[in-house]
Amino acid sequence: MNTENSIYINPLTDFGFKYIFGRNADKEFTVSFLNALKIGPKPIKNITFVDKENKGESKDDRALIYDLHCELEDGRKIIVEMQNRYQAHFDDRAVYYMAADLYAQGQKGDWDYELTPVYGVFVMNFEWKDVSEQHLREDVCLYNMQTGKVFSDKMTMTFLKIPMLYKNAEECRTTLERWIYILKYMEKMEAIPQTFMQEPIFRKLDQVAQYGALNETDKIAYNQSLKAYRDAYAIYKTERNAGRAEGRAEGRAEGRAEGLAEGRAEGRADERIAIAENLIKMNNLSDEMIAQATSLKPEVVKTLRARIKS
Repeated sequence: MNTENSIYINPLTDFGFKYIFGRNADKEFTVSFLNALKIGPKPIKNITFVDKENKGESKDDRALIYDLHCELEDGRKIIVEMQNRYQAHFDDRAVYYMAADLYAQGQKGDWDYELTPVYGVFVMNFEWKDVSEQHLREDVCLYNMQTGKVFSDKMTMTFLKIPMLYKNAEECRTTLERWIYILKYMEKMEAIPQTFMQEPIFRKLDQVAQYGALNETDKIAYNQSLKAYRDAYAIYKTERNAGRAEGRAEGRAEGRAEGLAEGRAEGRADERIAIAENLIKMNNLSDEMIAQATSLKPEVVKTLRARIKS
């Protein structure tokens, strides 16, 4: 879709994501999004954007640049990262980011090692690992393996997988589902869905996120960001397709690590989903039977059925 024909900016671009969620003028978008995730034990009233760079302890340490780095009134920190391309070790990257932010709390002199909780929100615009094993949202924390109870609340990570939202606009009933729907489809929308407009936050988003509302400087920055996003996507598709072809030809042989690993997983998932869709159209099998036949989770089959009927 050409920029001039798009009513809204693409929130998956670097500019778009930070324009919506990273500006002091519109912090209520970020507060709404984080509260929809239920980050922390109580609702967030306000956030402060802090330096997005974690420089490390010495000049030799690897500097980290987060998409958003927020601080709550009680000192708790929230890291927000948006990732558009598949990354084989994205889970390790998330742990590294969290550990670096905790490490940065170290104090010289007398210190009893008390830490302030750090929350990580990792928004993923790709299918991670095997789609049949995925959920729209995954929450990770440190827990005791014997008791199953939380060991420490100092490091909590939330992974959101945009492609796993299969609902149409009318089926999105929670604020979180609506935010994910916005992230996934906003650039293609002709208007914010009417059901979303019941919430004041989306009525304001309708005004702020329109391409025509940007000033000329921001339009230039956005167009550059959009081009980078599309170029990266084209490269990603090329690598993925090459990986799929090589995966089919060479099986388990080494090759393009990223495209090959994802190609195998995605190829299997695509095949199972295609089979499930055909079985659904036959109208004589239950979701549980189709799930058993395709190794998909019943909830995935249910969302596929809803999408086919819509």
